[in-house]
Amino acid sequence: MRRTGSLVAAAALLAVSTPVWASVAPAPAVQAAAPAPRAAPVADLVAAVDIPYTRFTLDNGLTVLVHEDHKAPVVAVSVWYNVGSKDEPAGKTGFAHLFEHLMFGGSENAPGSYFTPMRNMGATDMNGTTYFDRTNYFETVPTPALEQALFMESDRMGYMLGAISQETLDLQRGVVQNEKRQGDNQPYGLSQYKRLEALFPEGHPYRHTTIGSMADLDAASMQTVRDWFTSNYGPNNAVLVLAGDITPAKARELTEKYFGPIARGPVNNPAQASVPTLAAPINETSHDRVSNARVWVNWAVPGMLDPDSVPLSVGAEVLGGLASSRLDNELVRGEQTAVSVSANNSDFHRVGIFEMSAMVKPGEDPAAVEARMREILNGLIANGPTQDEINRVVTQYASRRIQGLEQVGGFGGKATALAEGQLYAGDPEFYKKQLAAYAAVTPAQVQAAMQKWLTRPAYTLTTLPGQREAYQEAAASPSGANHIPAPEIQRKARMAKPEIGQVANVDFPAVERTRLSNGMEVIYA
Repeated sequence: MRRTGSLVAAAALLAVSTPVWASVAPAPAVQAAAPAPRAAPVADLVAAVDIPYTRFTLDNGLTVLVHEDHKAPVVAVSVWYNVGSKDEPAGKTGFAHLFEHLMFGGSENAPGSYFTPMRNMGATDMNGTTYFDRTNYFETVPTPALEQALFMESDRMGYMLGAISQETLDLQRGVVQNEKRQGDNQPYGLSQYKRLEALFPEGHPYRHTTIGSMADLDAASMQTVRDWFTSNYGPNNAVLVLAGDITPAKARELTEKYFGPIARGPVNNPAQASVPTLAAPINETSHDRVSNARVWVNWAVPGMLDPDSVPLSVGAEVLGGLASSRLDNELVRGEQTAVSVSANNSDFHRVGIFEMSAMVKPGEDPAAVEARMREILNGLIANGPTQDEINRVVTQYASRRIQGLEQVGGFGGKATALAEGQLYAGDPEFYKKQLAAYAAVTPAQVQAAMQKWLTRPAYTLTTLPGQREAYQEAAASPSGANHIPAPEIQRKARMAKPEIGQVANVDFPAVERTRLSNGMEVIYA
């Protein structure tokens, strides 16, 4: 098996740029000058990145990915469900996120909050998230606690409905609605709704936010919540990743034991989501209780599986992501008309959103700042980025991605990389394709992608300081359904929750040291 320490070495090499090495003082004249070391090409470094895995599928359709890594006595457990806010029909916005909360509230054979027993077993990096394309739950546990963690994850997958009471639903509904209030009341907090509703037409899966509407959350009843769970959280609609101190044989044994008895459910076939093009530019102005005007310019673009996704992401970094980006150099450092700027390409599964924005300096004209943003973008489209800009973006991306892969768990480690690839592309090694695409991208590809997608009509939103306008949420007929009684569900008895085993002494890896020719010491394990 490949030493995972190679990832650290790769990250260390990426972190040290060629200009630093080139500045090393020459050797004394009495000695022949040694050739200055050169940074390895990024393509060579990313080609060495590898997460060995074993994949198998249980009879009930659960896909299991196992990465064996014994450098520490811990196992990352990551469960990804193929359901997110884009899968919510009209009248049920916010259900995916609501269920994320409900599934932390206890299951039939593991009642009460999941947080306390997880902490008691020594879990770290424990959380759950919901977004447009998925819902996930993850934790990293000591190896002796793995069986208990799998028992709990399997219990909320297969033995959940009997634990949801009207009281629990009302409690978690209130928590989610309070999160929505907090988000909405942040500075510029309502802008997200305006942008999604302008970019995507009625009925488009990506038109509403993950948090959903107050009316739809209010209308959630015991029966509609049960129906949502039954339709989306079966084992054949999920991916389980175990990464760390475990063998594939042991993983199969444990997953068969805890997840095998769970019955199949429906498979979610994600709704088709085309990339819409606005018929004409849309310019909108809003007001908010803020001190600075802010301008956003947005386009709907292809999702992560499209070949233009990486060139667009690289172009966004050149435009407004790098510390020395085009927008930063011109508007913040040069003309000083903006306090801050940004550009990013949010690539979701089916579609993406390319956005550039500027926080306008007090006293400056937002319209003039917007015009300059467009001039800078048009110049980038007309002439393309330089190779140096591409190199900086790619090196930064590769360094951060490789560094993230040093951990088995968390939200960005090896388990996440494998799960994302399997869920979105049907390929656990999709991360390799992404890294390779970044390493191979050319200025011409970036220019062509930006020319293709960013010369279309855009949605521009300018938010000015002032009295905030009332936000009209998506219409939902008052149903009164939130307290309609539902038949009681008989809880299903299963095996007792396993005890936590004895934690073994930690065997720390050997530390390796080296020194660069400029005197910088590199330490890795």
